[in-house]
Amino acid sequence: MERRQFLRNIGIAAGVGITTLAGLVAYPYVVARVKKELMIAGSIAVSRFVALLAAPFIEKHPHVKIAIEGGGSIAGLVALENGGIDLAMMSRDLNFEEFNLDLQSNLIGIEGVAIVTHPSNSIINLSIDQLSAIFEGAITNWNQLGGPNAKIATYSRNEGSTTRAFAEDVILKGAKFARDVKVFDSAIGMSDAVANDPHGIGYLTNKNVSDKVKTIAIDGVEINDKTLLLKLYPLCRDMFLVNKNSGSAVAKDFVRFSLSAEGQDIFVKHGLTQVSR
Repeated sequence: MERRQFLRNIGIAAGVGITTLAGLVAYPYVVARVKKELMIAGSIAVSRFVALLAAPFIEKHPHVKIAIEGGGSIAGLVALENGGIDLAMMSRDLNFEEFNLDLQSNLIGIEGVAIVTHPSNSIINLSIDQLSAIFEGAITNWNQLGGPNAKIATYSRNEGSTTRAFAEDVILKGAKFARDVKVFDSAIGMSDAVANDPHGIGYLTNKNVSDKVKTIAIDGVEINDKTLLLKLYPLCRDMFLVNKNSGSAVAKDFVRFSLSAEGQDIFVKHGLTQVSR
């Protein structure tokens, strides 16, 4: 089956030009004499970072055309196994049922999600269960956590945000945010709101944490590169590229580039924790 038709069949949309849409990141790079094609699809969270490698990779491999598309981790893996794409992006590792000897899972970076409050907040540590209760609306006053007698103001990202989806999955475990949660279209907007609210609490990826807010330890563990690498800090997501051992040489070259010093430097500049030297 022709590749793009296969992707349409499993719900992955192809794009033209440098595009960012809901569920879609595309970077086809067209040259006069295209000799090779590299198709990458899967996790939208991972695609935000993988797309950063397209231009520098093409500088080294000028006869490669790259298309990076969304669709989700599972859809990407299915497309890879069925020959529809060359690399699958996943925001988790392969599980027992998915593993086979022809698949190579490559950890390319780790993204941490910090819980942030106003710098004046006296709370320095919360448990996952307490966080869940806060964002669901079961805990509504800081004095229930040993803090001041003040109503908690909760802040969240908008629907469609991959960080919100992560928070719903890991913190809320599928539950819903409280109705009175304040929603922001951007991480910067939420960060500024928390920085100006002595009673506010929200969540930000590593890249968006600034000195304007304070990060809270989770179950006694601070967020930093060491705790993320050692899998001690609970609010993190691993970024994987999965290739076939029997796949194309250019796919393997792209994986090697993502793990090279140049590729890792690009990831670190955009908020990922380095996993390779």
